[in-house]
Amino acid sequence: MKRLLFIIFIFLFSIINISALTLTVDVPDKYSKITAGERFFFTLAVKYPENPARIDLRLNYEVRNSVGELVAQAKVLKAIQTQASFIDSIVLPDNLESGLHTIDILINDYGDMNEKVGSSFTVISEGTDKITMYFFIIMGSVIFLAVIVLYDITRRRY
Repeated sequence: MKRLLFIIFIFLFSIINISALTLTVDVPDKYSKITAGERFFFTLAVKYPENPARIDLRLNYEVRNSVGELVAQAKVLKAIQTQASFIDSIVLPDNLESGLHTIDILINDYGDMNEKVGSSFTVISEGTDKITMYFFIIMGSVIFLAVIVLYDITRRRY
């Protein structure tokens, strides 16, 4: 009886398939705050030690805003064997609103493997700051010209 239980126990543990895939994404400090319209860089590390041969992995990059709406997407194909670490990028749209955004990376092969990992970053709006700066420069120039014209007019009267 003990022998039968031992065999059943060993059989149950042998049929459990656990994938040893580890996927990590990291956003460098330089790209934790980025303006809309720029290229967003991140590092991706894939470790798949139980893989004996080279395998093609499909990577789907999705950038989502704070509400969860998809704002940018890219799909790439990478070939790895046991591990790979690389820097990749995605171009953010010009009309992206400022605030907290996340990048989700979905990885799958042509079989059963599906993994997802994500990281967050902040989009800052530098465009509105530039418009405000240009407005103040133009207003300052207009006021300066008005002062010069008024000074010239008052000087001619006397």
